[in-house]
Amino acid sequence: MRAMYLANYFVAGCIAFSLLGWVASLHPMAFRAVLCLLAAIACAWGLSWLLDFSLSKLLKISVADLQAVLISGLAMLLIGLGVFLCS
Repeated sequence: MRAMYLANYFVAGCIAFSLLGWVASLHPMAFRAVLCLLAAIACAWGLSWLLDFSLSKLLKISVADLQAVLISGLAMLLIGLGVFLCS
């Protein structure tokens, strides 16, 4: 059941990042806004890797589950960037 929820969130994240890539390709100002948003997401993602043990205690999940979510977040970002570069 957990894997199904993670797969659903993964697909939703891929759709969201693909939508951001499409919006960024429409106008230069939208590109800058999406770039700032992706920079903020990248900073939060990096901090999550650095603080994974304390963050896992705060969220009350195991470190392995947190790392799985972070890895799937990276995959979502790469798929979204692929859509942006191909559009």
